[in-house]
Amino acid sequence: MSEHSRGYLITGTGVLILSPDALLIRLLGDAPWNILFWRGLGFALVVLLVVAARYGRRLPAACRAVGAAGLVIAPLFALGTVFFLLSITHTSVANTLVIISTSPLFAALLSFVLMGEMLALSTALAIMAGLFGVVITVWGSLGAGRLPGDFAALATAIAMALNFSLIRRARGRDLMPVYVLSGLLITLAALPFAEPLAFTGRQWLWLALLVLLVHPVAFLLITLGPRYLTAPEVGLLMLMETVLGPLWVWLVLGERPPASTLAGGAVILAALATNAAWRLRAVRAPRGVSLRGGGRNPGGA
Repeated sequence: MSEHSRGYLITGTGVLILSPDALLIRLLGDAPWNILFWRGLGFALVVLLVVAARYGRRLPAACRAVGAAGLVIAPLFALGTVFFLLSITHTSVANTLVIISTSPLFAALLSFVLMGEMLALSTALAIMAGLFGVVITVWGSLGAGRLPGDFAALATAIAMALNFSLIRRARGRDLMPVYVLSGLLITLAALPFAEPLAFTGRQWLWLALLVLLVHPVAFLLITLGPRYLTAPEVGLLMLMETVLGPLWVWLVLGERPPASTLAGGAVILAALATNAAWRLRAVRAPRGVSLRGGGRNPGGA
């Protein structure tokens, strides 16, 4: 198997494992802080086991190597996770996942604002289309009691985008130890509001699947993807969760996405897919050859 095929297999498997995330949260009931307590603890435990197995006695040195960036990334990741759980329990799953799917667009915008990175025309157009799709989605929540959840999803997307930008600036470092701290921060944030032992019966099974398999294992697999695939390819694969997540909830619990969410989601997914496909075309274009065919491109691909 080629490295490219391995990348698709690893990333695709991670996305498929992650796709029932929202369904399991719904099955656990309206208990975001209880879920967050165990989600953070399970995530920290699984990542710690992986990092400890990888580094052994060098683990303390690996933790120190993450640097100052890690101290910012850890609370940002924790904050995004908290907002995600609050969103899932205060709006439709489709609204949450559709709005969060715009995080790569916010990341590109933040890289432009904070780091002065130039935006490709296709990315700039995708950002405008994505924001329009968010407006359509949120507009349908007016008067429906879903606005707090929609804004929590938007906060999640922005927190994720900030994380993407910081991770890019810290590229070359192994930031995996940071996520152990993130998990612990999530648990500590939930502790004052949680009743960790409030789950009953089959809920403990759903909880174990969520915190020991779906969240941490999917995360670990998806973070391996960029080692073998380009960013546009990973972005296209991640769109599967935006489609599959609401689908599982619809099939199992009958939660049908609102019409405004379907319309807004169609705009956002089209913008993301078109931009990723265009960037992928640019990445694969022969160096020095214009994408329009013929002639030279002095600026490269």
